[in-house]
Amino acid sequence: MSDYTFARRPKWIVGHVLAAIAVVVFISMGFWQLRRLAERQDFNDLLTSRATAAALPLAEVTAAYSPDELELRRVVTTGEYAAAEEIILLARSYNGVSGHHVLTPLYLVDGTAIVVDRGWVIIDLDTPGDSEFAPPAGQVTVIGTLRNTQTRGSFGPVDPPTGTLERISRVDLDRIDQQVAADLLPVYMQLLEQDPAQPDGIPALVPLPTPSEGPHRGYAAQWFLFSAVVVVGYPILLRRTAATKAGTPSTPSSAP
Repeated sequence: MSDYTFARRPKWIVGHVLAAIAVVVFISMGFWQLRRLAERQDFNDLLTSRATAAALPLAEVTAAYSPDELELRRVVTTGEYAAAEEIILLARSYNGVSGHHVLTPLYLVDGTAIVVDRGWVIIDLDTPGDSEFAPPAGQVTVIGTLRNTQTRGSFGPVDPPTGTLERISRVDLDRIDQQVAADLLPVYMQLLEQDPAQPDGIPALVPLPTPSEGPHRGYAAQWFLFSAVVVVGYPILLRRTAATKAGTPSTPSSAP
């Protein structure tokens, strides 16, 4: 008969608790990945429906929708780039090559401005206002996709909260607004077309992301598999240990 009395010893009780915690954590991580998958699918649906729509005037779109409803809407507007207020968005690769994006405020006829992600430049070009990627002077017409401001998550670099930045780690519009004279719109534009076009194609226009579910489904399956290993494996360990204890003969006492 199996002997489970060992399972009441402190070190085994700790093992029971750790096994239970591991199961809860693994299952939670699995469901978190499924939530990430659902978010990615919603984004894909939004991207597919809005990326192919006709570009509408920016003023018309921003007047018709709240800031939360502007993501990925295709717009057209006219204005003048403020090259003196340009800022470099650090560490953005393109086709496997390291580089940066160039963020330039576009001043609109109503006196407001919108930050335009004009595209990608090679990593050596990291100075705002560099002549190699200077925007056209005078009035330009741009077509692009509206994107939401970016915020720092639990990890990642921290940008200085004050001062004039030449380089920034994310498109944080609240932070950029501190150093732009005009009032910024609450979204920025990812540039798709521009007239007049950018000389020499620098910065390179960056296409919209391709709809993809990413690795979330596979990661969820892995986390659920880990939890199953603990749920099945830990009782087997207990049963084998109990059988071993039951089959171990007692140590004979010494003869008097």
